[in-house]
Amino acid sequence: MWNFSKVYGVTTLQKYTDEDETRTISLKYYKTKDRNFRKDTKQYGVGVIKTEIGSNELNEEKLEVNHICEQKDEVENLLNMLLKNKVTPVDLKYVLEDLE
Repeated sequence: MWNFSKVYGVTTLQKYTDEDETRTISLKYYKTKDRNFRKDTKQYGVGVIKTEIGSNELNEEKLEVNHICEQKDEVENLLNMLLKNKVTPVDLKYVLEDLE
């Protein structure tokens, strides 16, 4: 069973104007924790939610990857790196592949 943790951090990817409409893209990062983990498994994971807000619409993308880290400080270091580099849900899987 996965437990959603509180949001680790939020950043704005960009703001732009398109045809008299202001759009905002924000990224939220959070960690997950497997509550029923065994000692030989990685219990922590991460998630990214991208929200794009326009005057008449809301678009959202989300990706969650579980069983990445064994220790809480490892996943927090990973989340800090994702936040600092403004990693989107689409790019998250590539970043994690490079870290393996």
